[in-house]
Amino acid sequence: MLYVALRRFRHDTTAIAIALAGVGLLALITGRSMNREYRNSGLASCLAAQSQSQCRDLVDQFGEKFNALQFLIVPLVLLPALLGAFIGAPLVARELEAGTHRFLWTQGVTRQRWFAYTSGVALGAALIAGSLYALIAGAWLDTTNTVTGERLSQLYDFQGIVPIAASVFAVAVGVASGVAIRRTVPAMAATLGIFIAVRVSTAILLRPRFAAVKTIEVPFRFGPVLDDPLLNGGAWVLSTKMLDASGKQIGHNESINIDDFVGRCPNIQSGATDSLPNPGDVNRCLNDLGAHTMFRYHPGDRFWTFQLIESALLLGLAGVAIAVGVTTLNRRTA
Repeated sequence: MLYVALRRFRHDTTAIAIALAGVGLLALITGRSMNREYRNSGLASCLAAQSQSQCRDLVDQFGEKFNALQFLIVPLVLLPALLGAFIGAPLVARELEAGTHRFLWTQGVTRQRWFAYTSGVALGAALIAGSLYALIAGAWLDTTNTVTGERLSQLYDFQGIVPIAASVFAVAVGVASGVAIRRTVPAMAATLGIFIAVRVSTAILLRPRFAAVKTIEVPFRFGPVLDDPLLNGGAWVLSTKMLDASGKQIGHNESINIDDFVGRCPNIQSGATDSLPNPGDVNRCLNDLGAHTMFRYHPGDRFWTFQLIESALLLGLAGVAIAVGVTTLNRRTA
């Protein structure tokens, strides 16, 4: 039975290998280019000797040169979903749709055993593919992690062990969708929808709450949004607010509301007027008001803690999906 299950995946395995080879080749070419720019531009030596904010010009130049690679974000994030849609969903749905399951279950193989072997091979393929993808992406983003410090924020979903768990989860959802819907194309669509819904809701609603949010308040100053301790530590900043000494909000990120200063500081007039206030007057006003910026953030050293929590969540949901698939399959009469 194992041999039969493996033979069923020979074409899928070839497709996965080709896709990973393509991703690996792209990662090799662009990764070497990024590493070469990182060293030849002087950015590596600058970051080794100074803080990231002091190397801001070189960091910005690096980002501008490789901004075009941002188009890869969506397909890379959806790669595990494609495993679920094209491997997991047709696994059972194809047999149920064609009616060949009736023949399979009359050959001395129980439906439970057949399901266990076929879904087991599919989940194993997802585990291997997800692991290879995580290794490729991790090596590819090594330089970018050093330069941007966004491993816990914008680059989080591409590396670590989450891509592995996401691949297993996607295939498990695909298998369950195929059993429940019994039509290949609708099952594929449902797999993509469920995967995207779970990943987006996890990123927006759950991930920020995996640990207690920390706050830090620093005196306001014109310039980069992040203070050096957060920027250099790779923190994931959830929000920034500018407050006065009493705690009233007077700005957000780098923007301030001039109208809030009218009547509180001399020489500051409404922002609705044609002329902007003198920057020196604004600066003195902010100092007099005790303006400071409050950051809500997660420290960069929480990366692996968050990875473990999210991976456990995805694997738990994968187990639920497989359980739903088994239960639904057992209830079928034919």
